[in-house]
Amino acid sequence: MQSIQQLKDKFVSEISSLIEDVSKFNSLSDYQINWKPSPENWSIAECFDHLIVTNKLYLNEFDKQFSQKQIITNCAITKVKHKTLAKFIIKSVDPSNEKKVKTFKVFNPSKSNHTKEVISRYTDLQKEFINVVLQSNDLNLNEYIMSSPATKFINENFCDVLEIIRLHDRRHFNQANRILNHSNFPKN
Repeated sequence: MQSIQQLKDKFVSEISSLIEDVSKFNSLSDYQINWKPSPENWSIAECFDHLIVTNKLYLNEFDKQFSQKQIITNCAITKVKHKTLAKFIIKSVDPSNEKKVKTFKVFNPSKSNHTKEVISRYTDLQKEFINVVLQSNDLNLNEYIMSSPATKFINENFCDVLEIIRLHDRRHFNQANRILNHSNFPKN
């Protein structure tokens, strides 16, 4: 079992790495990032807009709760305690899980044409999330609880949320990468 500090370190490291990986999409045209392999598939831009929508909902809750109360622990020794339903969500968003999972309506990307700005908005949001995690110092993320934005019946602690975001973001990066490597992907 990992400690809260190990979870936070892994989150910061992997999201930082993901930000670097995402930079390769900056060279694409607006047409390319909006291209879809088929009408029922998302574009590269929609993958990142979906992550912006999702992660912003979680980040807002972190900001709100951290400003209201300080629940302190020694994060180096306090073990992560994932909630039961969150374990299922974590497993479903893991990039190694190749089963397609339909998203909840609240997390849907906008259907409009996007500009390349969607990539920088995503990276800026992730940098903001990293800063919040780095500033959380000795806060016991097991004790901060929120209702899932998807459904109020699911409670997640902030350890759950960090793991969900870390895996979910990589999963959709992989999806965007598959689009980029699609045989019919436009050359410009």
